[in-house]
Amino acid sequence: MTLPFSDSAASLRSAWRQLFTVRLASGLLLSGGVAGCASAPPPEPTPVPVREAPADMPPAPPADGMTPAFRDAFAAADSRARAIAFYEMCSATVLRLRAGGTFGPAASAPRSVHCERTAEGEPIGGVYEADTAFARMRRLVLVRLDGARPRYTGAVDTARVLQAGKLQRDVTRLISATYSRQGRQFVAAPVSLPGAPVELWVVPWPSRARTLVTGGDVAWIRGTTGAPQRTVDRTSTWTVIPVPPSGPVVLRSAEKEVAAVGDLALARYQTDVGREVRVITAAVTSRLVPGLDPATGARVVWQHTATAK
Repeated sequence: MTLPFSDSAASLRSAWRQLFTVRLASGLLLSGGVAGCASAPPPEPTPVPVREAPADMPPAPPADGMTPAFRDAFAAADSRARAIAFYEMCSATVLRLRAGGTFGPAASAPRSVHCERTAEGEPIGGVYEADTAFARMRRLVLVRLDGARPRYTGAVDTARVLQAGKLQRDVTRLISATYSRQGRQFVAAPVSLPGAPVELWVVPWPSRARTLVTGGDVAWIRGTTGAPQRTVDRTSTWTVIPVPPSGPVVLRSAEKEVAAVGDLALARYQTDVGREVRVITAAVTSRLVPGLDPATGARVVWQHTATAK
């Protein structure tokens, strides 16, 4: 798939540099959703077009040997991974647009970022300002992230946006000191799936050049007491790996069958910037290949094979 949010490779790299170097007094970055230690992130690979399947390509046949239980579990994990990878791309683009004056003068434009896909699949993103309790939306400015960035004026569930923003702020404040002491950078990505509570996924971001991080993802929701509550915690599997200058990127997940959400999100992100990626668990090897996903309209689909023993 091509990158619909970035005008050029240089603008994407510039956006990420801004995303990880500008901080708010609260400990959040300008995007309102990314935090980490003080070290600068590595430059990302230059985005290049990925071969896309023709629009009329039939859906890819299911891979042999995968059980319905595996498919359901993988689909649930991948739906979150898609949202995380989208947020990473979208928030960087929104930050660049904010700096360029798309949402008004940068000095006075709202600082929190919102990204979502509409019911029709259109990518939209922008900035908003809420009161300190995240109970009332004071200002929300959104644009479509395809084409010429026209202003988006369709319906938005602002209550859901506020829920996600408050959870994002609270979790980031809760964990930032610990991650900083450990020298770990992270992205705090809201995930809002239909019919489910708002989730916040904290996924690793490499702190050294030419490296990636597998494992280490943590999921949070708003607990019954009102405090953030962990629902997934894979911090013990945080593993830094080198990135080869060319050829496939191999991500070895610590999970037995279905790869961790953070590993799948990393695979999707690396695929979006032009790398061939394989995700390997003890039981299954998965990779993204050209094909039409009838559920999402995406032009890449997962292909699974049993991992060689």
